[in-house]
Amino acid sequence: MINFIKKLRNKFKKHNIDGYVIPKNDDYFTEYSKINRLKIISNFSGSAGIAIILKNKSYLFTDGRYTIQSQLESGKNFKIYLIELLLNCNLFKNINISNNKK
Repeated sequence: MINFIKKLRNKFKKHNIDGYVIPKNDDYFTEYSKINRLKIISNFSGSAGIAIILKNKSYLFTDGRYTIQSQLESGKNFKIYLIELLLNCNLFKNINISNNKK
């Protein structure tokens, strides 16, 4: 998990971004896709969540059903928040975040 985060962060400068969004769903918004990018990057195995990796911090947003699970599976490497806090969130002001796979 740490290696994936490091590799991702190494690409930030190349693509001139400050962060990257990794949703639970795939490109077609399929809930149960073959490749679970969120699990790969965060070790979180719940059915609802989104990770945001910044240059120096990593965040995992999940719903209330996964408060304990997300902390156990991802708490060492991610700051855990309820997904409702993404709306009106001040964590990401003045930064360029991408979710493009290029």
